[in-house]
Amino acid sequence: MEIMGRGFRQIIQESPLYFHLGLKIAGYKLFGRKSPFYGSADIINVCNLHCEHCYWWLNRKENEDLSIKQWKKIIDEKFKKQHVFIVTLVGGEPMMRPDVVELFVKEFPKRACVVTNGTYPISYFKDIYFYWISIDGDEKTHDEIRGDGAWQKTRKNVIDYLKNNGDKAWKDIWITMTINSKNYKTVKKVIADWKDYSNKIGFQFHTPFMKGDPLWLPFGEERNQVIDELLELKSGDLKDYIVNPKDQLEVMKKNWGGKGTTPVDCPTWAIVSVDHMGREKLPCCIGSAESDSMKPICEQCGLGCYSQLILKPYNTSKMMQC
Repeated sequence: MEIMGRGFRQIIQESPLYFHLGLKIAGYKLFGRKSPFYGSADIINVCNLHCEHCYWWLNRKENEDLSIKQWKKIIDEKFKKQHVFIVTLVGGEPMMRPDVVELFVKEFPKRACVVTNGTYPISYFKDIYFYWISIDGDEKTHDEIRGDGAWQKTRKNVIDYLKNNGDKAWKDIWITMTINSKNYKTVKKVIADWKDYSNKIGFQFHTPFMKGDPLWLPFGEERNQVIDELLELKSGDLKDYIVNPKDQLEVMKKNWGGKGTTPVDCPTWAIVSVDHMGREKLPCCIGSAESDSMKPICEQCGLGCYSQLILKPYNTSKMMQC
């Protein structure tokens, strides 16, 4: 028996972590004390793609990389000191720094997940939690967003990973799709293309940084139809494959994030996010440590991590997802 990929022995080994989670939950509920549950780290400031929908390019001014020793210090001071349970590694493209990925997996066994575009070979780490593979539509749409040949590169690397790493390797592969105005009609095709090669799929919506962003799918009939389609699929044979809870999908039909560029009820405090230099990002994981950088429009936010937390943020099984 497993709970979100964890066997009985691992759950016992992690019991001190659940104790700290319980203290955090009690502290917030009883005293309003805000202490992060998750961590997010931009482990590199470079990417091999230039996706038209990606926030990353808006807030990057430097190209420095930190050493393994420097990242170990950040892990100890930013994440372990605050008893963060799960850390998500992003970039840039994190697979351009497999040495840093290996460090996080070692420090957070079965509690480090990696968001990757999949165009680099996917490394096998025995104790990785899972990879989030970013897919932006069917092959044609994905390549329009990410560049010619990107879909096929990702497809090959995922299939190679499954072939080379045993009959349970598929459990390490999760698909993530950020829905926007260009790809929202391809949701079913994405599921059909990737279901046989992955464990789970998660959906979120594009979050704009400027008014009039053509990729933002506005609240209204078309967006609702997409969500209703996902709810129908979630109610059928795909209930265990689509990772989004039904109530989270319903929430994403409307503004839940805040007012303008200011988060209101969004629990941004629940995820401590650092950039490639180890500086904390504000107001959230797609923000920036630079005060003069562009900010996401909170009232049009479509991020899955925070919209899930506003529902039942203290459900233990949900804490074990990224």
